[in-house]
Amino acid sequence: MKDCPVRSGRRWRRATAALLCALAAALPAAGSAEGLTEAQLRARFLLNFLRFTEWPTPAAADPGAPLVVCVLGMGDPLEGALAQLQDASVGSRKVFARGSVDADRAGDCHLLYVPDGELQRLPAARESIGRRPVLIVGESEAVLDRGGMIALRNSDRHLTFVVNLAPTRHAGLGFSAQMLHAAAEVLR
Repeated sequence: MKDCPVRSGRRWRRATAALLCALAAALPAAGSAEGLTEAQLRARFLLNFLRFTEWPTPAAADPGAPLVVCVLGMGDPLEGALAQLQDASVGSRKVFARGSVDADRAGDCHLLYVPDGELQRLPAARESIGRRPVLIVGESEAVLDRGGMIALRNSDRHLTFVVNLAPTRHAGLGFSAQMLHAAAEVLR
């Protein structure tokens, strides 16, 4: 992890700095031999979204069950980058990257990633999800108009994210204050 000195005495500033350091560690360093592809970087963002999401009790009821990450539609727009999540864990729970799913299986996921090419299938996926707490993350901000909760934003070759709180609350999910602070924009 990159050096991230924390000098503030306030807990929330330390926690925010820790989140920003974690997100920064996912970014490729300039001139690094370990440069990440954009797909790998997006996969790391998805892992951090899982870590900083507050799940309702039913979703977190079985601490031994894995957190399932899915991609809506056929094909793998993350170019196999989700495989790096297979060894990850969030708290005591392992992460299982299922990859591509049809809209009728979206309710089996904890995090559903929606590529722009699959936006037309999102209404059917939302119907399948119903009131289950599924975190919907989009490839771009186009997902926010269709009930998405987080949208990735590629701006000046930097990946950031936008949070949409209304559908998040509707699904019974919440985000840590640190995640909201790290967002480029929070829609209320």
